Amino acid sequence: MMPESYQHQELVQLLKREILKLIPSGCQILIQHDTPDSLSLPPRTIGGFRPDVYYCFENLLIIGEAKTEGEVEKQHSRAQYEAYMKECANFQGKAVLLIAVPWIERAAANNIIQRLRKRIPGNYTTKIIEWIEGAV
Repeated sequence: MMPESYQHQELVQLLKREILKLIPSGCQILIQHDTPDSLSLPPRTIGGFRPDVYYCFENLLIIGEAKTEGEVEKQHSRAQYEAYMKECANFQGKAVLLIAVPWIERAAANNIIQRLRKRIPGNYTTKIIEWIEGAV
């Protein structure tokens, strides 16, 4: 397994901060993340993909995926977005797909997500979070 890049680590932290805004206080321990220090990895989803960050409790599912510069438009990434959207669409409850990308990749990510959204209907939300290096 390749070591995570600094940029990828920052994007994962951004996802975790975003999830904290969406979940009840006291539920942080239920956030699973695929990082070197993780005690429990996120489960694999449709297609066998493992998201970077995952939260599922009661009627709320949040899947978070971090994409570094140059990864956003790759075929593997597109397959992941599609799998995660299907996972969200199949969830009985509120589902949110968060994609964290460097700000320069926001437009590309948005275009891909909007096209996939038309093909994968369902009662879920997608949100692209942009990372600006140095910003907190």
